[in-house]
Amino acid sequence: MKARLSDILVVLTYAMVAVVAALAFQRFELMSAQLAWLMGAVVFLIAGQVHAAAARAEERARFEAELKSLQRANASMVSALSEAQARLDTLSGGARPSAPTDGETHAPRDEALVAQILARLDAARTAPASTPGHADVDFDDDDDDDDASIAAMVREALDANRVDLYLQPVVGLPQRRTCFYEGFTRLRTGTGEVVAPGAFLAAAESAGMIAEVDNLLLLRCVQIVRRLTKSDRRVGVFCNVSIRSLADEDFFPGFLDFLRRNGDLAGALIFEMPRAAFENRSAIAARNMARLADYGFRFSLDQVSDLNIDLNELQRAGVRFVKIPGERLVAALHGGEPVAGREPGALPPEDIAGLFARYGVDLVAEKIETEATVVEVLDLDIAYAQGHLFGAPRPVREEVLSQTDQDMRQTG
Repeated sequence: MKARLSDILVVLTYAMVAVVAALAFQRFELMSAQLAWLMGAVVFLIAGQVHAAAARAEERARFEAELKSLQRANASMVSALSEAQARLDTLSGGARPSAPTDGETHAPRDEALVAQILARLDAARTAPASTPGHADVDFDDDDDDDDASIAAMVREALDANRVDLYLQPVVGLPQRRTCFYEGFTRLRTGTGEVVAPGAFLAAAESAGMIAEVDNLLLLRCVQIVRRLTKSDRRVGVFCNVSIRSLADEDFFPGFLDFLRRNGDLAGALIFEMPRAAFENRSAIAARNMARLADYGFRFSLDQVSDLNIDLNELQRAGVRFVKIPGERLVAALHGGEPVAGREPGALPPEDIAGLFARYGVDLVAEKIETEATVVEVLDLDIAYAQGHLFGAPRPVREEVLSQTDQDMRQTG
């Protein structure tokens, strides 16, 4: 009621100002009576528009503050519910773990996760170069598509710590300054052959090993982000994660605990997944993505072939980046294809990046190989680019990874 009365008083004030202005114009014979009252009406309308704009800005700021407060409250509530559920599971007995006895403690899930991974890495570093009982997988044989053989290779690579982290720069345009890195997992066979994710991820998912791959990549990305921030570089890292891992009720609680303890990195760690996996995600995966978004973590979609995407859904899910090959992006924007539900040609090509930005989503032109593609992308006002032209994926040196392991033990 008070706000309504205040608005009425403001409107009356502006009306009085307009009347006084009209009378002044008429009194000093600056213009005719008709024109004077017309100018008074203009003054009233302008004042009203300025007031409305200021009111909207204040309301938006208040809404954003309330939204952040609700997100913090939601995150706290989720944490409290998780702890309560853990206590109930303990009290229920049966196959659940029993309560600790006097003097007995249980390490938090995230600490156990880190300790388990680091112990495996240490064991692998001190183990012989080859592990008896495991045959190397030859990708040139007729068994290339044999998931069992590929799964055996993944298992051996994990056990022997032949899992490498590769980083590729993502640059800002037009300055080409490195703003992010994308982290890739590469496996090495016993003969030293490097195996890209496309050759093993599907088999790893089918064999139930993708959570181990994601755990190791997550740990490495967190370590690299911390190393980068030590030198005051505001650089983030895209960390690929399987949507299956996000829906895995055994994997996700430890994953969330680890990220919650490293919540200061929320602005620098972006989780990336294929567009198809995102659009076909289960209700459990969607809920767990929302929990990560509540803690400030963002998401990115790759393997995007067109821009006819639901921007409202991306905004709700916390997706802040969409990657599409540079040449395909140029063709899509100039080829009269539908964009974000709009009819083909409804928006000029140079306005489409701005449309995505209004929903908090930045376009990344990836797989850039030539300067000619860069010129075309610049014409479209795209914020970021990635590709061999700016730098190929390069492995992080083993001594760097060993040092980050040591740092994590000291801070753990």
